[in-house]
Amino acid sequence: MSKVAEANGADAILSVVPYYNKPTQEGLYAHYCEVAASTGLPIILYDVPSRAGRGLADETVARLAEVRQIIGLKDAAGDITRPARLRALLGLDFRLFSGDDAVALAYFAEGGDGCISVTSNVAPALCRSMFLAWKQGQIARARRLAGSIALLTTALFRETNPVPIKYALSLFDLASPRVRLPLVELGTQSKAELANVLARLCAEYSESMIGKIGGSVRAGRRVAAG
Repeated sequence: MSKVAEANGADAILSVVPYYNKPTQEGLYAHYCEVAASTGLPIILYDVPSRAGRGLADETVARLAEVRQIIGLKDAAGDITRPARLRALLGLDFRLFSGDDAVALAYFAEGGDGCISVTSNVAPALCRSMFLAWKQGQIARARRLAGSIALLTTALFRETNPVPIKYALSLFDLASPRVRLPLVELGTQSKAELANVLARLCAEYSESMIGKIGGSVRAGRRVAAG
């Protein structure tokens, strides 16, 4: 798959920890070395134990960081103390990205470089503004924006991702809410909660901010109207 991605113009590889087989740390190390040997593209590791059933140990990440093409980590382990530990092992050049929107701001505060985000698919301007506010030292603004993002993130994770994301994008005519089995479409209560949160955000923020969510303020008002 990495070879196909490279042949079709991909800029980099985001490679998830192998799931179901529950390999050892040595197996994970060997796996990623094999992926790196198959492509000339830079590689970001993706550690998501809740889905993969295995996590990358800090020491394994440090070993893999010595492989030239492996340049970063998408960290969805949910441990906000981890960036500080990894920095001591990896230095400043290796990129550390939160893979969990719920802890993104805390992850930045502990030394993370950014967030590979789910919520930003629906509200990219809000997520970017929060990140820039933090980088520019506007701590109060970053926290205020993080609070708004947290409301949306909570609504987006009531059911299995990407089901709520597709429904949210469908409200702005950007995607179909349909999913393939074994996933099913969002439940009625979750739909109402998500629509209400989106309507609140559309009412709270300026047109320039909301326009980048993926529709217009008019689209947001349509959400509010049901």
